[in-house]
Amino acid sequence: MNELKQYFVFMCSKCRNFTLAPITQKSRRCSYCGSIIDIKKAAKALFETPETATKAVKEFNARGSDEFEKAVERSKERVKSLLPKERIEAESLDSRGQDLPSGKTQRLMLLLEREAKDKPRSLGEIEGLCNRYQLEWAWVEEQLSKLSNAGVVIFPRPWTLKLVPSVETTDNERGNIVDVSKEIMEFLRQKGNQTTLQRIVSYFETKGVSKASVESSLAKLLRDGEIFEPKSGTVNLV
Repeated sequence: MNELKQYFVFMCSKCRNFTLAPITQKSRRCSYCGSIIDIKKAAKALFETPETATKAVKEFNARGSDEFEKAVERSKERVKSLLPKERIEAESLDSRGQDLPSGKTQRLMLLLEREAKDKPRSLGEIEGLCNRYQLEWAWVEEQLSKLSNAGVVIFPRPWTLKLVPSVETTDNERGNIVDVSKEIMEFLRQKGNQTTLQRIVSYFETKGVSKASVESSLAKLLRDGEIFEPKSGTVNLV
């Protein structure tokens, strides 16, 4: 079985709703309450495809935790074999550490400006960079939820984030992000239920919809289980 297609299903400890993520991800944003879920620490069930994982999320949210606990037990040994033994290392600061701001918030914004401005970064990558910027991941998790609510960062996927460019550099995207989820689903139906992310973005840009709005709507559809990615850069209707 191709491990790249395997997904974990797990429960948010705060709102107790179920969600999913590829097995390669360490953290993701909860679709329901917005908190950051530490996948490494969560009880999880393993599914071989995104389709079966999406179906399981819907069933677990409808029926409660009993079915989930049975699925966790069934896949316990397979989950254990997939989890690497983590090494705890002291990551030495590079030369950039010499000019870090004194305040934690300023250091976090510097991290995002340097590392997550030009392209999305996974939450696992952000966690790995915390030592370099003298930040604790538990604190960063809380701040990322607040920054998302304030529109400072977006989650193109529930397990990736990107810093929203400043107004000075995005005059054309001054307006609020709009939800085009229904329109994206209709576009997918017209394309035989499958198309590439680039085609979706290009199509809606011709309609005057910003890329940020399309990415936000795609993220919503992914976390709601309406679409999935059978491979990188391609989305399918469920």
